[in-house]
Amino acid sequence: MKITFFYLTLLLNCLAVCFNEAVANEDNTANTKNRPPNILFILADDHRWDLLSRNSSQVQTPNLDALANDGVVFENAFVTTPICASSRISILTGLTERTHDFTFGRPPTGEKESSNIYPALLKSAGYSTGFVGKYEIKLSGEDDERFDYFKPLLQSKTNEWDGEQIPQTHYIRNLASEFIKQASTEDKPWVLAVNFWNPHAHDVDKVDQFHYPPEFEPMYSDVEIEKANVSDDTVFEALPDFLKTSMGRVRWEYRFATEEMYQRIVKRHYRAISSVDDAVGSLNELLKSLHLDDNTIIIYTGDNGYALNERQLAGKWFGWEEDLRVPLIIKDPRSLKHKEISELALNIDIAPTILDFAGVSIPSTYQGNSLIPLIGGEEVTEWRDEFFFEHMYQPKRAPIPPMYGLRTTHWKFVNFYKNDYLQLYDLENDPLETTNLAYEEKYQYLTNGLLQRANVYIEKYENARSEEVKSRESFENALLQN
Repeated sequence: MKITFFYLTLLLNCLAVCFNEAVANEDNTANTKNRPPNILFILADDHRWDLLSRNSSQVQTPNLDALANDGVVFENAFVTTPICASSRISILTGLTERTHDFTFGRPPTGEKESSNIYPALLKSAGYSTGFVGKYEIKLSGEDDERFDYFKPLLQSKTNEWDGEQIPQTHYIRNLASEFIKQASTEDKPWVLAVNFWNPHAHDVDKVDQFHYPPEFEPMYSDVEIEKANVSDDTVFEALPDFLKTSMGRVRWEYRFATEEMYQRIVKRHYRAISSVDDAVGSLNELLKSLHLDDNTIIIYTGDNGYALNERQLAGKWFGWEEDLRVPLIIKDPRSLKHKEISELALNIDIAPTILDFAGVSIPSTYQGNSLIPLIGGEEVTEWRDEFFFEHMYQPKRAPIPPMYGLRTTHWKFVNFYKNDYLQLYDLENDPLETTNLAYEEKYQYLTNGLLQRANVYIEKYENARSEEVKSRESFENALLQN
């Protein structure tokens, strides 16, 4: 009888604990739903749009595919400058390179632009803000004015965690997890930027180039990588000399110069992508374990595209699709519904979209637009059908020709203005951009018209600079348009 009473008491105690936990969980869920959403922004380096397994028969990204299946996929997402430093400032500020004026070798982003980055505005609005991973940019002001948790990293193969060296991708994941766990105990929403270095090459390592956690080594070992588009000798030979001798060709020599090298290096690049995908999956599982997944928006994108032997070149910096086009996936668990959107989305849309999700006013100076009307299926009567892009950086140590251009839904125009060379592509009939129409008589009127429209954007974006930026010494390329 005593034993029976003991077990009955134990059962009642267990039921009471379960009931209290259920009530607590209900209260927690109610509190979560009554406050602004958490926002997890994940940025990969050099991840181009088609290197997701949903778009490729060879790359394996199951976690990003799952994210896409539960969220919104922007099929036509682009960056306005195809290099990390400028693109990352554009993501933070909602401004084009022509306006914020930041790239390698330039002064820090101005005080006004720096104070208007989305983390600073969210911090002022009561959000807990975090940043982990690749930084490599310069902002005016102090980092603790915009970030509660700030862990910038230089590129390395490993970092120390709990006394041992672990792969950097795992290290960035662990830092992100640490912030999320800490923020989950606070009674306010949070926003976290997770900037992976992968799949960026380790440029100083000309043998292996790409690095990843050792468990990914077996991946793709039994796969023969498909030939890159537009990679025949005739395509390369048709390029002007300044592109044939550019940094894109210099890096091609030790990445893709032979078939054996191409197979080996591309597989390493794919493994680096898969390691980021695995980290995304781990962070998503953490959100579930902490019961945060029902009120945490996840945004995934890349800072620019990346050429993998297209035109027998390597890298980015130019105006072709492989340089400009990136993946963009947004999952809002509050309205779980898969959707694919064809409208043009840009990296300068990220900041206004994040602020809009948080219910924070979007600065009138932002040049991007919130993507929420497209995501929500609102009737959007006016949306961009073209965008301006450029790459102003021309280092003394490397042959990278500056350029600017205009992409519409039908046409691509590029002006390599310091080399007096134009490109015009018919994207509808020539999506791989194989035939340059800029010098054909039939297309002279269109070429000139797009040139003039691009120059209108230049004037508009330069006029939008803050007084601080306008007062600076001009960028060496700024006044050299045709």
